[in-house]
Amino acid sequence: MIAKIVGSFWIIFGALWLTKPEILRNRLKRKMTRKARRIVFGFVIVFGLMLAGSVLKAPGILAKMIGIIGLIITIRAIMLLTSKTSEKVLEWWANKPLMFFRIWGAVVLLLGLAAFII
Repeated sequence: MIAKIVGSFWIIFGALWLTKPEILRNRLKRKMTRKARRIVFGFVIVFGLMLAGSVLKAPGILAKMIGIIGLIITIRAIMLLTSKTSEKVLEWWANKPLMFFRIWGAVVLLLGLAAFII
């Protein structure tokens, strides 16, 4: 149930970032407050754990690889949440060209579809 809800949000955000990447870049250029940063990283942690949890019910090597990626995402988000590195990462993202955000939007859209289907 929660996978479909989170997958729906990722589909919406992926489609939005694919069509209008300047929205994401402008948001990242503005300084995110500490509370907003925690919400974003919390969202990433939930999605990473959800990917890892879906591995238990899905057969095949591809599912296991996606689960490992989910665990890596979760661990990275936890490390970024507790360190000063998060500001540097946000600056790095904000300095990327719009094509990078379009590609990232497509990746988010695909991950959302995968979560919605699983």
